[in-house]
Amino acid sequence: MSVRDIPRSEWPTALQEFSNDHRAWLATVERIDVVGERHVEAVERPLSAVTPEMEARRVVGIAIQFQADSHSRTVHVNTPTRLRVDQSGGGTARALEIEAANGERTRIRFRAIPLPEALDGIAPGEI
Repeated sequence: MSVRDIPRSEWPTALQEFSNDHRAWLATVERIDVVGERHVEAVERPLSAVTPEMEARRVVGIAIQFQADSHSRTVHVNTPTRLRVDQSGGGTARALEIEAANGERTRIRFRAIPLPEALDGIAPGEI
């Protein structure tokens, strides 16, 4: 396991790559408030994209979107201050954590993490 911080200047590119690499993966999203209580926002829903919300070339929010047929709403993180990725030994992202200015953390994690060579590039929801 390796957790690394992503520099703010790399957030738009990193989020685009993360979205491309994890399109349609079953994701669970939970928020951890400042006292450590967990609030589940989505359970095993097919991820569509994690996109930066930009204002004057600065990331002011991050939207976590699910595929249209998943019956989940978009989860927003306002005023993000930190972006971290948890990677497996092989370099595959197991989770993405976004920390907000108020101290709340939003974590996107996956039910299963396949090896990159086992993927054919077509997500189940796209067939």
